[in-house]
Amino acid sequence: MKETLIITSVFDRLSGGNSNKKPNENKEYTMKDYQEMLKEYKDAEAEILINIATIHFENENIPESIRTLKKAIKIYAEIEDMGKQGLVYDLMGDVNRYNNNDSSAIENYKKAYKFYFKINSDYKNEIKEKINNLEILESAGDSQTSYNYGLPSTTPSEVPTPDVPPSDYSKISKKIEEVIGILNGADTYMSYAKSEEPMEQLENAYEMSNGIGDDSAKSTLLLIIGYVSLEKFKTNDALKYFNASLENFQEIDDKKGEAVSRLLIGTADYINGDMEKVSSNFRKSIKILRDMKDISGETIAMELMNSIYEE
Repeated sequence: MKETLIITSVFDRLSGGNSNKKPNENKEYTMKDYQEMLKEYKDAEAEILINIATIHFENENIPESIRTLKKAIKIYAEIEDMGKQGLVYDLMGDVNRYNNNDSSAIENYKKAYKFYFKINSDYKNEIKEKINNLEILESAGDSQTSYNYGLPSTTPSEVPTPDVPPSDYSKISKKIEEVIGILNGADTYMSYAKSEEPMEQLENAYEMSNGIGDDSAKSTLLLIIGYVSLEKFKTNDALKYFNASLENFQEIDDKKGEAVSRLLIGTADYINGDMEKVSSNFRKSIKILRDMKDISGETIAMELMNSIYEE
């Protein structure tokens, strides 16, 4: 009898009314209304979990961030929201990617792709590119299967070698510009490279930077001068400028500048067909960007590599 009273009391409070009222007398909400409300509450709960996971990620608590995102996925699966399931798997992939856990990231991205594909999401092409980028690194010996947060990542022991050296530089020219754009202030100097007399303007800017002791600008200008030389198919001249830039960036301990210099040196070596040097410089560049946790820079670097090896 006591248990019956307790249950009756609970249902009375939940319904907000009199326990003596018959169920069909309260027609304010239908079963469908309640189900829709429940779905909205669960959706809100999942969004809160994503926000919590984001805070864990910002606090560098990667395992807890992943666990919280998994809880959100379960909720989205329960309410059958495929788009948001894909989104959370995408986020998990990014977190694992940041943590240098490439194998898990690829698995997450592939699950995200399946959901994006089912609903024909605009994100499916973007996620496919993420998968391709990581699979290139894995095929080059950069696979990792466990968390190693806080430890330097390994780098490819070998970069895939194309069958034929490139003959059409124009296919990768745009990607090289994006690589140079990684450096602060490079966009301003790149405008000189598009002028009628690029070498004259770049050399004048170099002399000015050298005169005021702006080593960072001077090193960046050397890269752009090398880029212009490469555009004119003067590969050996380009290598001279790229190597001079690398030395300058190393002297001032500018890791991002060193990474970009090595990418351009590797590209010039690729055009010359010197694949051993290509592999070495690309590996070193990727390692630097990964150690810096520069996800954007690494993505741009991988896009350049993709452009080269897909020819």
